[in-house]
Amino acid sequence: MTYRAVVCDVDGTITNSSRMIQALGIEVLRQAQDNGLAVMLASGNVLPIAYGLSAFIGLRGPVVAENGGVVSYNDEVHTLFSSEVPLKAYEHLRQVMPGVRRLYTDHWRHTEVGLNREADLDKVVEALKDWPLEVEATGFAIHLMQKGHSKMAGVRKACDLIGVDVLEVVAFGDADNDERMLRECGYGVAVGNASEKAKMAADLVTQGRHAEGVREGLLSLGLI
Repeated sequence: MTYRAVVCDVDGTITNSSRMIQALGIEVLRQAQDNGLAVMLASGNVLPIAYGLSAFIGLRGPVVAENGGVVSYNDEVHTLFSSEVPLKAYEHLRQVMPGVRRLYTDHWRHTEVGLNREADLDKVVEALKDWPLEVEATGFAIHLMQKGHSKMAGVRKACDLIGVDVLEVVAFGDADNDERMLRECGYGVAVGNASEKAKMAADLVTQGRHAEGVREGLLSLGLI
């Protein structure tokens, strides 16, 4: 298979466990782009942060933010989902789980609700079991999203914008919210520190953790 694009998660994939960007991750993504691949970031974070990171790395591909709720490319922003139900669900949670709180970055979030990871995930899932929602967790946040909302939906939109088939995309990730992206792109790479759900969805689980795993995956496919 000839791969034409790379989509890479940020937190836990090209950052370490303290959310610090690793220089190696920046270097190998630039190498892949220099070798002719379209390189995209796909993050659960808000667009201003994901866009700024992509710009400073020097990437030219689309930016997928808010777990696929927002896609930015060529100075246009595409909003794919609504936050109406997630916001109502959050108000319900505030009643049944006093103390639950949103992420600081939710000041800029438009299509979902991000909860501080201190919240008890099992209790959140139980409290919202009858709501028409996607509830996904990373090591850094719990995301409440409209049904159908996923990183993969954002990746599909990004691929449409650049004229690439999703089967021509290599995906890198580490968390449960990367599972569909790893499974449904042409080739999925879970870095060594990935969740079990992410590892089960991937074609390759690297020995290297975080950015070391991204380099390992790119090298294994001859992309750098």
